[in-house]
Amino acid sequence: MNPASMRRASGWAAAATVLLLAACTPSSPPTPTVTRVASQDLTDLGHVHDVQVAPLDHTILVATHTGVWTIPDPFGDEPRQLQRAGEGRQDTMGMTIAADGTLYASGHPAPGEQTDLEAPNLGLLRSADGAATWESVSLTGEVDFHALSTAPAGAGALRVVGLDSATSRLLISDDAGQTWTPGATVQARDVHIMDADPDTIVATTPTGLQLSRDAGLTFTPDRDAPTLMLVDAGLGGTLIGIDPQGRVWTGSLGSPDWAEHGTAPSGAQAMTYVPDDSPGNQPWILLSTDTGLFTSRDLGASWDPVLGQETG
Repeated sequence: MNPASMRRASGWAAAATVLLLAACTPSSPPTPTVTRVASQDLTDLGHVHDVQVAPLDHTILVATHTGVWTIPDPFGDEPRQLQRAGEGRQDTMGMTIAADGTLYASGHPAPGEQTDLEAPNLGLLRSADGAATWESVSLTGEVDFHALSTAPAGAGALRVVGLDSATSRLLISDDAGQTWTPGATVQARDVHIMDADPDTIVATTPTGLQLSRDAGLTFTPDRDAPTLMLVDAGLGGTLIGIDPQGRVWTGSLGSPDWAEHGTAPSGAQAMTYVPDDSPGNQPWILLSTDTGLFTSRDLGASWDPVLGQETG
């Protein structure tokens, strides 16, 4: 199926988006098995802006209006208990995790905190202890990033890209967020740097996937890709994403060979793909919706709850 012929979605529907590469499109995507999570188990989370998974122990980190929360490895033996990471209660609007486990985030101070800021924006924050504590890196009182992504940029450097929520301009840093270069203006919900080529950045927009080959200075439409809402890197330089109708797609940039898989639970808020290559394990998708947190190990054909009790 060539998504160029698909009707472009007029806006962001409430659905989950996950893309992963596949060589050909299945003739009939499987019907998902969806288990809901009781909403009362998530009252402390509020709206979820981002989800990440720590590379060493698969701890789930959930960025919310009330700080960052953690949950142990969903496939481990520990009870799935939701816990606040540290004492921070900032409105964490964007968050990403580097390969070494360092977290980068942005957002707004908690009510009553840092009232001396010229604007209630936290700029770029960094945590080396799993969100227990945070330090300011740059742009404090200036910028609120609603999307963040990192990738190695050679010679030990770390590239960080962030979407300024006030201007929709992409900002690019090659020194782990110390200094910034302005990039293109793009009406994006999600942005991602490709690890295999940090000059390649993808952005999801209401009119389709946008692609940059010059580290975010310019973007052009990827007209072969489906209209995606959320996106992450898959295996081998591929992508995995979810469209506004909740369909899970995998594919390659600039290629018409996109595959449609299962369907995610409705109300998608954030997602990440975990390329778990440990013995006996499979890659998996972590998805946050307005009713819970879910995992899928079969590209959306079935979903299991991370928190709460089944409600049918």
